[in-house]
Amino acid sequence: MRFKITLAEKPSHKAPVTCIGWSNTQEVYSAGDDYQILSWSVSTNQSTKITKFNDEICPTDLQFLPRTGGSLNKQGDLILVTATDGRFHILNKGGRIERSVEAHIGAILVGQWGNDGTGLLTAGEDGMIKIWSRSGMLRSTVVSSENSVYGACWSPDGQAIAYTQGKFLVIKHLAPNTKPIKWKAHDAIVLCIAWSPVSELIVTGGEDCKYRIWDSQGRPIFSSGFHGNHITSIAWSPVGDLFAVGTYNTLRLCDYTGWSRSLDKPNTGCIYKMAWSADGTQLAGACANGQVLFAHVVEREISYRNYTASVIEKKLVIVKNILEDINEQLELPERVIQIAIRYDNLVLTTPTQCYIYNTNNWNTPAIFDLKDGSVILLLLAEKHMLLVERNTVGVYNYQGRLTSTPRWPNMKPDQLKNATVTISSDTLAIRDSTDTKNIYVVDLSSNRTTSEPILVRHTAHVIQISLDQWGESVNRNLAVLDKKRDLFLVNVRSTNKTFNKLGTKIESFQWNAIDNIMAAIQDTRLVVWYCPTACYNNKLLKLCSFNYDSPELGSSPRISDFVGNNVSVRRTDGSLINVPISPFPSLLHKCVLDNRWTDALNLCRTTNDETTWACLAVLAVQSNSNTIDIAEEAFACINHYDKVLFLQYIKDLPSRVEQKSQMALLGGKQQDAESTLLHNGMVFQAIYMNINLYDWNRALDLAIKHKTHIDTVLYLRQKYLDGLGKPENNNKFTNLNDTVKIDKEKVEQKLAMEFQKRKHSV
Repeated sequence: MRFKITLAEKPSHKAPVTCIGWSNTQEVYSAGDDYQILSWSVSTNQSTKITKFNDEICPTDLQFLPRTGGSLNKQGDLILVTATDGRFHILNKGGRIERSVEAHIGAILVGQWGNDGTGLLTAGEDGMIKIWSRSGMLRSTVVSSENSVYGACWSPDGQAIAYTQGKFLVIKHLAPNTKPIKWKAHDAIVLCIAWSPVSELIVTGGEDCKYRIWDSQGRPIFSSGFHGNHITSIAWSPVGDLFAVGTYNTLRLCDYTGWSRSLDKPNTGCIYKMAWSADGTQLAGACANGQVLFAHVVEREISYRNYTASVIEKKLVIVKNILEDINEQLELPERVIQIAIRYDNLVLTTPTQCYIYNTNNWNTPAIFDLKDGSVILLLLAEKHMLLVERNTVGVYNYQGRLTSTPRWPNMKPDQLKNATVTISSDTLAIRDSTDTKNIYVVDLSSNRTTSEPILVRHTAHVIQISLDQWGESVNRNLAVLDKKRDLFLVNVRSTNKTFNKLGTKIESFQWNAIDNIMAAIQDTRLVVWYCPTACYNNKLLKLCSFNYDSPELGSSPRISDFVGNNVSVRRTDGSLINVPISPFPSLLHKCVLDNRWTDALNLCRTTNDETTWACLAVLAVQSNSNTIDIAEEAFACINHYDKVLFLQYIKDLPSRVEQKSQMALLGGKQQDAESTLLHNGMVFQAIYMNINLYDWNRALDLAIKHKTHIDTVLYLRQKYLDGLGKPENNNKFTNLNDTVKIDKEKVEQKLAMEFQKRKHSV
């Protein structure tokens, strides 16, 4: 991946260009010390004069009002321009000044609209940072210091600002009574700052000729080498996976972890300001020699199995079939924005259309027109794909037909990111953009309309979600990574949404593309869970996992891709490491998915591998098939004799329903075990099962709901407490003990009758 740079033959500005901004993906506005604002066509690199200010207005910063939800305000495009005389100006697209406001003493160095477009901030040489309404009314002065503020920016959620203060960096939360976070960021004055629009990462550049990456708590993530010149500009890509660094005659494209993807040496002088287009494929730079630099991201490469697709030029994609040594050239009428390949389909989007190629036929793609003109997110599943545009969300099949238009509360398509939305063949999950503890699950159907979303609420703030891709829809699992870096698994189709912890200190994770196997970076080591649903039992989960702890992974590796039996890990220096894993669990999953239990058992007997036996044991007890004998043999082979004895007890149960319920219980599915009993009218068995699990509240709730065995629960609870020598401390039971009379002999007689009835049930 690199930049393809374009410069005009002669500078259109007669003085240094100081600021730049995107009107749309095809048009850029620039302003400089020649008091002019020029409009540039990206495709032709030709400029048009918009307006010329008087000598009092010397622009320092320029930004277009963000289009929230893809819509314009009633006045059309608004441009914020700050100047050296301490005033900021709000202009329309034609260059006419709508409003001028005296804001600072001395030059305004930073002017930035809020992410939602409802306000703006200004920072100046006087050391002050002020927040204004869209119309230019002062809301508050949030910072007043002795140092000039050379850089300032909003946090992604708009609830905080980060700004420079000499050698230091400060994060100021806008909520009252919150203490700012301050730390030394560079060995010299910090000149520029940018906060990733999708994560907590902050990039800074300074007079010490280095750029550095920090998290929102001030912890260092990356520090670059010495550049020879001051770092004058930093800009994050809207997607958050790349950022650009500008200095004297130098433009660098970097991965979000800090390592450099490409380095160019254009003849531009210092690059004072940079801005990305909304689709994240183009960059514009304001240069000291009067030039406006345009850079397009090319050589983007994606891989899946034996296919590799590369965007060589703006409109040219090369697809390589490595096994057959065949190259396919795909020429498109417009530039490529999004590209994805999965499940034998290559999907490309341009500013106006979407192209779907099947790997068996590259000549006749399925093509359909886009609604909003630009796709900001593209996700592929086995049967369909998700296209997110600025105003709409649609699920399409691979013939290009719209199958559903999902909707959910607080729906903001333009704020959806790869980490906060996930799709499988039958389910869509989205993290709430307002309350990050909420996750909405949408059941995808063949109709254009979808059912009401189901709310799944976590106890901590969620930063990433991901659905598994294979198996029956009733067993669909969602992996949830929260802000504490704890990873959980939850079945989104179960009535009781129970979060089972998979691991802690998780830096990144990913499901396998073709199996329900998960890989994760836990601290600095690679962990592969061959059977993640074993998370209900730590001993089984450990047996079903593979750990790879090697110095070659480096300090902060991350999962790049996980297809087949290879985990691709990206090191901090940008190099890729492929870690091979055992192929047997994958074969086992395929046998179970096809209900070929005999083949699965033969595979385990042949390999005689403890990990494979453990996976078979978990899959057998979690299956709806009659797999008691298989589970018994599997547990015996991994020396879990307690479970073998329990399985023998299950086989002796007279009722098939109870056998199924106890198998579900052994597989960690307590809710399914209870539902099976209740569905077949076995209320006492459901109550007694919860008592054996010491879930007294649930047992009492069932007894009250079905108006039976309330005295039995109270009696057994009191008997349990008497054995421990402890008094009752549960208000539910205390209140009922005062109102319900317990006859010991009657309860014992009822229990005997129930057990006798159970023996004779079929």
